[in-house]
Amino acid sequence: MNLRTVLGDVSVELVDRVLPHEHLLCDFSPVTGDRNHIFNNPALAVRELGYMNEDVPPAQGAQHAIVEVTLRDLGRDPEGMRRISRESGTHVVMGTGWYLEPYYPKQVYEISAERHAAQMIEEIEEGVLAADGTRIRAGVIGEIGTHGSTLSPAEERVLRAAGRASNATGAAVTTHAFMYPTGVDQLSILEEEGVDPRRIAIGHVDTFLDHAYLTGLLNRGVYLQFDTCGREHLMPDSLRVEMLVRLIDEGWVDSLLISSDRCHMTDLKIRGGLGYSWAIAGFCDLLRSAGVAESAVSQLTRENPLRLLTGVRSANV
Repeated sequence: MNLRTVLGDVSVELVDRVLPHEHLLCDFSPVTGDRNHIFNNPALAVRELGYMNEDVPPAQGAQHAIVEVTLRDLGRDPEGMRRISRESGTHVVMGTGWYLEPYYPKQVYEISAERHAAQMIEEIEEGVLAADGTRIRAGVIGEIGTHGSTLSPAEERVLRAAGRASNATGAAVTTHAFMYPTGVDQLSILEEEGVDPRRIAIGHVDTFLDHAYLTGLLNRGVYLQFDTCGREHLMPDSLRVEMLVRLIDEGWVDSLLISSDRCHMTDLKIRGGLGYSWAIAGFCDLLRSAGVAESAVSQLTRENPLRLLTGVRSANV
């Protein structure tokens, strides 16, 4: 089975660790007004991924993978992603869709869910046209977001489009459910659209660590992303570890994912941050110290994200 990347489809056998929710090039500053949120230097991204490969060397013959969930309203740069992948030796999976309402351009409000879905399907099946005439294909839908505690009508329309595009292409949907239990509403809409729950990852659940909320989602069959690892101002890593250990002990190890959502300049090692390696290095060491078996760490960082992205359900991916 293959993983779709910006350089083409690659065998999962050539993929080592997977960070399922990251940004390499993005710009939140038009909404936030914060220059720290301008994150658009390909050469710097290559350097930072180099640090990751030094901290956690990939298995021989394999490369780590980054799922780059920056969408058009966040300044997505397909050609920049392709350059970063080539120069860093890291697989990069590109997202498609729209992020969340404060970032939407006018055109998001002017077209139907069907047309939004058609655009996503085109980017997955045909790709985005690059300047050299080649096409760069998306390999995941999202991150598709909810702003605040409830979905707006426009966000619901984009989410329904994401579900329809997933059904048409088999691509996974990854969401943004930040600081509120909005994953419940997101999942309900995707279920209404008929999406296989095993092709859905509810994102940022580690910013709302309520056990009943998390197990309620898990019982409906989805993956949960603890994808802000290292962001202590949002939630201490100690609490992320505590909840992950509890869920693993309860038998949910095959439905959990970890990542770090690098998206600010101060996230980078060159600026004193933890960098891309934290989720698969330091955070995994915290899990090991808490008694999580190496086989479970491997599931969280390789087998589970590859199953989500490819649809393969075998134990060896």
